Amino acid sequence: MIESEQFYAEQIAEGRTSVFEVLVYLLHHPIETLVLRWNWKAAVLSSLLRAPIFFFSYVFKKDGLKLAVGAAIAQSIFRFVFGGVNGAIIQSFSKVEPPWHAVLTVPLVLATVSHLMEFGVQTVYDNQTGVSGKGKAIAISVFVSAISAVFNLFAMRRGALLVKDESQQSIWRDLSRMPWLAFEFISFPLIWTWRKSKKRPSH
Repeated sequence: MIESEQFYAEQIAEGRTSVFEVLVYLLHHPIETLVLRWNWKAAVLSSLLRAPIFFFSYVFKKDGLKLAVGAAIAQSIFRFVFGGVNGAIIQSFSKVEPPWHAVLTVPLVLATVSHLMEFGVQTVYDNQTGVSGKGKAIAISVFVSAISAVFNLFAMRRGALLVKDESQQSIWRDLSRMPWLAFEFISFPLIWTWRKSKKRPSH
């Protein structure tokens, strides 16, 4: 059993399956959980998702192409670094039971922290260029973050987008599973509601 699987086995064996218990573990072992388990898959996908948002928010301004490329590069670098940290955090919470505890807390906290930092990065860029384009881009980015954080948690509970796990699944294998995972993610509320209705006693 490799290091990351040992981590999850220890989590379950020691009862660290609540949001609070995992959070305490993260705070006590930041290097192990955030640096050594930095999630490069989440980093790549986060960078690819955010760059176009900021590119198109600046491209129609004066000297737009130059500004757009700069904004896209700035966000790509930030999101590559911070997206990997986000992914590591989400992966740590992927074993939380019941799952909805993580769904209601982790995305909210990560979105708040990451967008405060994102606002700072883009404010520095706007001050350097003398052009403001971050408002609309950050609004769209907030929406993307909320959806992507919940989806990442959903996918990780199903064995995708994990790093240093037992299966060592490649990113290409993860990407090939995305259409089905996306379908499951979209249809999950309907399926959950249907299952709940089936369990209700008939009168």
